Amino acid sequence: MSMIGDALSHAVLPGIVIAFLITNTHYSFWSILIASGIGLLAVFVMSLLSEKGGFQRDTAIGITYTLLFSIGIIMISAWARNADIDVDCVLFGDIGNVPFKTPKMIFGVAFPPDTLHLLGFTFANILIITIGIKGFSITTFDPLFATTLGIASMTWHYGLLGLTAINTVFSFDSVGAIMVISLLVIPPAFAHLFTRKIKPFLGVATSFGVVNCILGFQLSLLLNVNIVATINSLMGLLFIAGFLWQLYVKRRNTKHLDLSIGHE
Repeated sequence: MSMIGDALSHAVLPGIVIAFLITNTHYSFWSILIASGIGLLAVFVMSLLSEKGGFQRDTAIGITYTLLFSIGIIMISAWARNADIDVDCVLFGDIGNVPFKTPKMIFGVAFPPDTLHLLGFTFANILIITIGIKGFSITTFDPLFATTLGIASMTWHYGLLGLTAINTVFSFDSVGAIMVISLLVIPPAFAHLFTRKIKPFLGVATSFGVVNCILGFQLSLLLNVNIVATINSLMGLLFIAGFLWQLYVKRRNTKHLDLSIGHE
């Protein structure tokens, strides 16, 4: 399931290109709408291939996202050469130039438009997850039990994937595909090392992502290297450190348990 985030971050590219061809800008209401539609289409095709076609889920994901991403690259090279969409932009985003975009004034304070878009959708995410956390939890971790209770599991399932698709579209322009994938996968993986309860899990994962973005950004300025790559590398290294710590704790606890049994 974590690879669906990878797939969506690549699959929305044709939608962004189509929106650019229509509006001559790659960040507008139409780009969000069309790219989100492409993301939802990708989710539907993946589910169709895995559930109706009999393919393994990873195969369905691989077929869908490589096809759509390749189509997006072809469209850029054929019709959108003048767009500010290139391989580096697609992979790493444009996070270093966000502060220099035409600002929007809020109560006399200048804010980059990307900041306002992402901040607004952050609050929308918090609201949706807070209201629907029970439904998302039961349909994600035990869909069969949810179905026996009369809960529409597929509605919640597609709702969650649709929310992921829209998040990807909102994030794609600023941070690129690689950081979208990293933030969808690494913070939850780190949280999984330390807790199994859903609310602490969400808190640890979110805090881990926010702290790493701040520290990684400062570190990239210090080293004068790519911002997104630095943030992702820092998250990966801290995840490995957390994983090794957990192995050490488990080995130590096992050793103490063996000693206790030996004394008894």
